[in-house]
Amino acid sequence: MKKGKQETILFSCLGSTDPVRGEHDGAMLHIARHYKPDRILWYMTKEMRVIGEKDNRYALSIEYLKQQCPGYEPEILPPCYGEVEDASDFDAFYDVFEEELRELSRKYPDAEILVNLSSGTPQMKTTLALLSFTLQFPIRAIQVKNFERRSGTTERTNSKTYDLEYELELNEDAQPDAPNRCSEPKLMMIQRDKQRAQIQSLLQRYDYEALLSMGRSLPESSRTLIRHLAYRSAYNIKEAVLEAKKISRIDLFPANMTQAPTYREYRELSEYILLLKLMQRTQRYTDLLIRLNPLVIRLQKGWLCKNGVDFSQLGYVDSQRREWMDPFKIQQFDPALANWLDGKYGGFRACTLNIIFCNYMIEWIEKSETETGTFFQKLARLNQERNESAHSLTNVTEEEIQRILGYSSAQLIKKLIALLAEIYPEHYREELFSIYDTANSRIMESL
Repeated sequence: MKKGKQETILFSCLGSTDPVRGEHDGAMLHIARHYKPDRILWYMTKEMRVIGEKDNRYALSIEYLKQQCPGYEPEILPPCYGEVEDASDFDAFYDVFEEELRELSRKYPDAEILVNLSSGTPQMKTTLALLSFTLQFPIRAIQVKNFERRSGTTERTNSKTYDLEYELELNEDAQPDAPNRCSEPKLMMIQRDKQRAQIQSLLQRYDYEALLSMGRSLPESSRTLIRHLAYRSAYNIKEAVLEAKKISRIDLFPANMTQAPTYREYRELSEYILLLKLMQRTQRYTDLLIRLNPLVIRLQKGWLCKNGVDFSQLGYVDSQRREWMDPFKIQQFDPALANWLDGKYGGFRACTLNIIFCNYMIEWIEKSETETGTFFQKLARLNQERNESAHSLTNVTEEEIQRILGYSSAQLIKKLIALLAEIYPEHYREELFSIYDTANSRIMESL
């Protein structure tokens, strides 16, 4: 392969016009002549294998080509010998050809596969045309026009009187001024571009469920990653982790100190923020506000714990894992705090941990005027808006979020990430919070 040139592999069926017919190249040889693929893989039916083994005609035709093109030394890969009994059966070839093409792509991931659409039975040609359109790795479909410009009338290569040496010696396509009869169907290229655009549009909307429904149209190398993203974007972390274990080329959960006891809490909160970020990116603001409340409470608690508040002294967790703030325990822990909460509430009663209680605790430790304290107060206002949205038919808009917070929903997500990094600096890695875009780029690169 020449330096700087992308490696190419020709996948070609062999038919009754190969390798030379009527003193002109058959399609396989003509593509090899003009595209000079680095490797060639032949698919032979039982009939073509028997014919080819009589005089070694396919290999000999490449030897002649090498003599006519000094410096060209293609590698002939071990042929694929077909076992299909009925060569007119469309379905019989689909799985075989698909597996062969996928295996070439797996073995030579940086190569472009050239597919001969002009050799073999009509069923073979149609199947290869379909696969050239649907498979999402570098494939170029090539047709070769008949040199007679009509249905062939010359003797076919499976005739008993076919003279290989004569055909090779007098091959007119070996002449320097011989025309190039290869062409690349434009319609297929347009369709592939349309499909790529569809995939890109779904990625931009982070609609991984819709992507999965495209099935075989997706690059095989990206299907597991898309399944992972579909689970992850639905906050099904268990299944997302199982899929991630099958993927080695990208760190899907970048974090530090993953064995520390606090990592599980960090994982849950960081994934939840990623979910909110997708809602913000796709302008699902009402969903964002409805989902925000439980995250805010856990961030408040984490920040308060980091500032010395021991919640085990203030309440208990019930059998349903709900955390209760208990006036009796608070009284035992700190009578002054109990009296202060009575004044704030007009008589404090047991309640589940909530945004208002946490903000009162932030005020108690004299942190309400800090940047984080002010942020939590704004989130309390946003939570009140959430409650109103949950009982109305109106959607929350970007303008309403900006009115309440004084900044955009994108800034809100950034502040949530920064707060998480402040609470869990030992685990935080910035690249985690762009993981969906990183994964989308990998998927687009595979098209």
